[in-house]
Amino acid sequence: MEPNIFKYVWHHSRPEQLFILLLVIISLPFYYFSLNLPKQIVNQGIQGQGFDGPGATQPFFRLEMPFGERFFGEPVLLFDGLSLAQADMLTALSLVFLSLVIVNGLFKFVINTRKGRLGERLLRCLRYELSDRILRFPLPQIRRVKPSEMATMIKDEVEPLGGFIGDAFATPIFLGGQALTALAFIMVQSIWLGLVAAAVVLFQAFLIPRLRRRILVLGRERQLTARMLAGRIGELIDGAVEIHANDTTNYERADLTARLGRIFKIRYEIYQRKFFVKFLINLLAQITPVNYGQVCHIFLSIMKFY
Repeated sequence: MEPNIFKYVWHHSRPEQLFILLLVIISLPFYYFSLNLPKQIVNQGIQGQGFDGPGATQPFFRLEMPFGERFFGEPVLLFDGLSLAQADMLTALSLVFLSLVIVNGLFKFVINTRKGRLGERLLRCLRYELSDRILRFPLPQIRRVKPSEMATMIKDEVEPLGGFIGDAFATPIFLGGQALTALAFIMVQSIWLGLVAAAVVLFQAFLIPRLRRRILVLGRERQLTARMLAGRIGELIDGAVEIHANDTTNYERADLTARLGRIFKIRYEIYQRKFFVKFLINLLAQITPVNYGQVCHIFLSIMKFY
């Protein structure tokens, strides 16, 4: 079998992965448009920015050629738009925003459904391959393995891979694309706020993976400990007659208590570290406006000084 899980996923699901990635790329422009519409609804539709009088109108859905002014010296209009009053503009912008919300929701629905279907299909193939390899074991090797451990590996330990397989390529590109789109939108609105947000994102990209390394190690340790526990329980069931005959039930209870305590300590440390990482991510996300405000305050103070 392929030792690298990413290569295994890509080898067995390349067409489906490419289709999902195509959907992700197509969804990004709609996501960008949905970011700017609330601002237009508030400024134009509610506050009436640009409407000088009661009967004033503004063009709606006016289209200009991108970079037309740079190449031709003046803006190149592709569509003059529809002249709408303030109330009509508010209605039109609200309907467009609602349409974009529905479109973005449909994109997420289709992408997540395709990822789930892909993950379950590859999970079925992976379980079949593992079961097939067990059938190829030589008889001496089969006698040495514990049936309960093999069953746990194929049934339970492989289960999380179903979600990972669907997310292996699509989710990083989807979330990364949305993050870059949002960052580009922030840059367009305010270059300083965009730089502060970019600095926070880079700091997260540097710090968070290093904090998660220990969590990954603990996760592997938990899997191995749970696997050994399953094997031990299988041994107890197989040797129940000998255990009762030799009256070693208290010893077996003590051994189970020690194993369960070990699993508890591992899981508790995982929870502590995982939720600390989440706390840190939320803190950095909320502290961005504060940092921006401090930067603006320092800049204005310097300008007043000079």
